[in-house]
Amino acid sequence: MGSLTNYQKSLIIGTILGDGYLRIIPGRKNAFLEVNHSISQKEYVDWKFEKLKHICNSGPKQRKGNGNRVAYRFYTKQHPELTEIYNTFYLNGKKIIPDSLKLDAIALVCGLWMMEVGVVIRIFILTLNNLARKIR
Repeated sequence: MGSLTNYQKSLIIGTILGDGYLRIIPGRKNAFLEVNHSISQKEYVDWKFEKLKHICNSGPKQRKGNGNRVAYRFYTKQHPELTEIYNTFYLNGKKIIPDSLKLDAIALVCGLWMMEVGVVIRIFILTLNNLARKIR
């Protein structure tokens, strides 16, 4: 399966700082990553898959979510390096931001984090822009 590059590790860290998550199935040794977004984020999910496809068994798939939501997701294979990341970012099964966070590609991680939570950031910026217009 091969090692993960620093770029891929940064992509994974940026993903789990957002909506992505790592899991270890009880009784299994290693973690895997799930990337799961709305179908409206299909291009973004496809881009992530292209960067991680060597550790995946199959490509992204569409599925029906809660209510009318249509999701688009993929999973990686279980991988020892994902387990190392899991052990850094999860405590008792809960996601944390570790004190020791050292990033090789902080720009990529921050960019991915902004993509993950970008809707909130865009709303905040639009709100500030509208407020600035009203003040003028």
